[in-house]
Amino acid sequence: MKYLDVVNFEAYVAGCARNSGVTVVWDVPNSTPRTDGKTMWLPAITSKTDEEWMTRIRYFVKHEASHVVYSDFEYLNTMQPKGILAIVNNIIEDHRIDYRNDSEYKGDVEISNRFWTCYTEDISGRLHNEDEKLSEQQLMLLPIFVWDSALRNWISTASETNASMQEMLDDVGKTRLSKLDKYMDELLVIRDSGTAEHVLNLAERIIKDLYDADPEKLKGKSPSGASKDGKSKGEGEPEGLSSDDVDRLLECEELIKSMGHAHAPSRTGVHLKPKGFTYKDYQIPQPADYVIVRFPVTHKAVAGHSPGYMVKHRVLDYITSNGKPMANKLRIKLQTASKDRYEYGLKKGKLHTGSLHRLLQGDTPSASRVFRQRKVSDTLDTAVSLLVDCSGSMSGNKYEMACAGAGALAEALRPLNIKFNVLGFTNTIDSKENPIVWVFNDFGERVSTDTLVDRFHRASGCLWENSDGDGIAYAAHTLGLRKEHRKVLIVLSDGSPQGRDWAGDIRSYTKSVISNVEASGVDVYGIGILDSNVSSFYKKHTVVSELSELSPTILSIIERSM
Repeated sequence: MKYLDVVNFEAYVAGCARNSGVTVVWDVPNSTPRTDGKTMWLPAITSKTDEEWMTRIRYFVKHEASHVVYSDFEYLNTMQPKGILAIVNNIIEDHRIDYRNDSEYKGDVEISNRFWTCYTEDISGRLHNEDEKLSEQQLMLLPIFVWDSALRNWISTASETNASMQEMLDDVGKTRLSKLDKYMDELLVIRDSGTAEHVLNLAERIIKDLYDADPEKLKGKSPSGASKDGKSKGEGEPEGLSSDDVDRLLECEELIKSMGHAHAPSRTGVHLKPKGFTYKDYQIPQPADYVIVRFPVTHKAVAGHSPGYMVKHRVLDYITSNGKPMANKLRIKLQTASKDRYEYGLKKGKLHTGSLHRLLQGDTPSASRVFRQRKVSDTLDTAVSLLVDCSGSMSGNKYEMACAGAGALAEALRPLNIKFNVLGFTNTIDSKENPIVWVFNDFGERVSTDTLVDRFHRASGCLWENSDGDGIAYAAHTLGLRKEHRKVLIVLSDGSPQGRDWAGDIRSYTKSVISNVEASGVDVYGIGILDSNVSSFYKKHTVVSELSELSPTILSIIERSM
């Protein structure tokens, strides 16, 4: 594989990913290319990668990216076509999205041209496969493939290979192909302006006309199959079609599997789900996936969302009447604990004149203990991170008290020059559900109480889902960059992690992140706000049953950790 070919390929993939909003992950060489509609896994290109494989991968990238842009998976997941209905629906939908993509991006036509020869070879290979069932299914559906190929008039190689496909048809297949002539104009209209509903409607009529199959039995749950000894041929059934043939068409798993492509039900539609893949393996966001909102500039992911309901004066009054007095008490304790002190009666150090009388005790162990040493306190050599759950369930009083708790923390630590930050976490509400981190108060940033409350208010209109593990991972990363000896992470949460459920087991992932952060030497505390789920995730945890207890609890943790 030439270096320039690899560079051009990677640039093309990046362009498709950008246009469709899909994240690309380079997998191990020879792995199965796949996408879940949000992330695309591609095998790494090596020196052994041949031209045909590159052709297939290029087509896969542009084809699956087109599905993300043009396909309506919400409708598809509702209808859930199965068996032959799913295959015919897939063929028509693939035609529609390929046409729309290639009409918009002329350069992709050449990719389609190169791929179509491979596509024809795949069909021929299935027709002559040792698996008799697979071969029969392919032969019975061959007229659909020929019909689709003939109408791909923007692909030059499609018309060339169409002739070779027609030579593979048997007499029954030719009869079925002639029946498809009346649907040609309709497909041309659908590819220009049709919807997912139009596609499925056409697929239903085609299978009923060609195979006398009942579309309603091929939606939702897979059909159990008709009785082979009790089903008679339906009216209009082409000559040569037996009840056994219909049964084989009702469930076409082998053909679907061999095609390597099915629009399976999921949140956004899963294509080519990898063999052995389990959703317990959480797909960790890449650093570039994080949406970091730093004030006063906001991010496009949260732009246009007005602040939610939050009574700012109530929060400010609480901080003034309760938060500040508690912060003052904590500050006095920390100041006292942080003062340097001297240790006396030592054998080395600086001479302490007050201990010289011990020299008169003669040859005794205490006679030489006339020195002192200064012990420097490391109480203030601490970095603190307060991480606030900004999910929808936090709205209202919980969110206001979290803001008040952050204000109390700032009032206590700012005068002592203890470095701290206040972060909030949620997820974007687009298809990616990328983690959002609100930076309410960054390390070393001088933010007044009024400004801090204003920032919380700005974020109150974007209280969405919460993948706790991603937020904790980011907060731990910021702490890891600090030079302070002691590091403390306090997480405010009112429930279990939610969001990004398509990415895997978020609960197991969150537990793993917390465990790793704790093992790294960071003191991690989970505060449950009217919720005890923190006990399932954090070794050090406490539950606040009264919202008025939140600020005292935060300050108490700071005192205990220093």
